[in-house]
Amino acid sequence: MGKGRKCCVLGCNSHYNNTDNDVSLFTFPKDAKRKNQWVKSINRADFIPSSTAIVCIKHFSSQFIIKEDRVVRHDGRELVISRKIWKLTNDAYPSIFPNQPSYISHEPSTSRKSPSEWITALKLRDEQNFEEWCTNDTVNSFEIFQETYAKKLGEVWLNIRTDNFFLCYRLDINQCHSIVISMKICKDLYLYL
Repeated sequence: MGKGRKCCVLGCNSHYNNTDNDVSLFTFPKDAKRKNQWVKSINRADFIPSSTAIVCIKHFSSQFIIKEDRVVRHDGRELVISRKIWKLTNDAYPSIFPNQPSYISHEPSTSRKSPSEWITALKLRDEQNFEEWCTNDTVNSFEIFQETYAKKLGEVWLNIRTDNFFLCYRLDINQCHSIVISMKICKDLYLYL
C-alpha cells in the first residue's frame, strides 16, 4: 500500500519514515461490521480510522495471510504461484500486538471446515471406530464368548449354558408367556436363530 505511511497500532513503527520496505500494509475493510471488528481489535480509545488508516502485516495471524495463489489447470494439476504482494483473507482481523499487554493479543480460532471436509472427517472417524470395534469385539473361542459376551447380554436375556452350546432367549411376559427371540451359539461358534 503506500510507502511512508505508519501502522495505526499503538507502539508499532512499521513503515515509519520508509525504513520497513518489506512490510505489507492493509487499509481497513469497507464493510462496517468488519471495520468495527478491526477497530475493537487494535484497542485504541476513541479511535476512528480515516480512509487512509493502515494496519501492517505484523498484526495478523499467519492463517489470515495469503502468500500464494492456487489454480487448477485443464489437465487437473494444481499450479501454485507465489504472490509478490501478499493479501488478507476475507475474515482477517488484527490479533497480534507485541508492544501492548499480553492479554490484548490472541491466536484466532482455526477456521471452520467446509461441509465436504466435515463429511470426509466423519467417514474417517466412523471407519476407524468400526475397525476398532471389529478388533476389540472379535470372538475367537467358545470359552471367551461364555466368559465375556454372555455377560454383556444383561438380565433381559435368559440363558442356558452347557459345555457344547450357549442358549439365550427373551420372554414376553405381558400377555401369554412366550419366547420372543432365541439364539443358540454352539461350541464351533455357529449361530442358530
